[in-house]
Amino acid sequence: MDIIGNSMEPELKEGDTVLLDQSQKAILAGAIYAVGLADTIVVKRLEKRPKDLVLFSENAKYPIMRFRGEEMNSVRIIGKVIWVCRDLN
Repeated sequence: MDIIGNSMEPELKEGDTVLLDQSQKAILAGAIYAVGLADTIVVKRLEKRPKDLVLFSENAKYPIMRFRGEEMNSVRIIGKVIWVCRDLN
């Protein structure tokens, strides 16, 4: 999957390619996942709390996304990011 945008900079940069392990859907706090939200896919750090799911961007310019209660059912965990490739040119 290719990264579009700068919400995960400096960790992931626009144009990076990430490899997802779609078998890893159990949330490990602080790990990076591809997540389906409505008709889009985002790549974020996740943290699962007792009553909510929190999606963090690395770039502080982007707000934290918080899903509570039934809202959590609208979030689809696609897979954990396990590898990144970047063109250094």
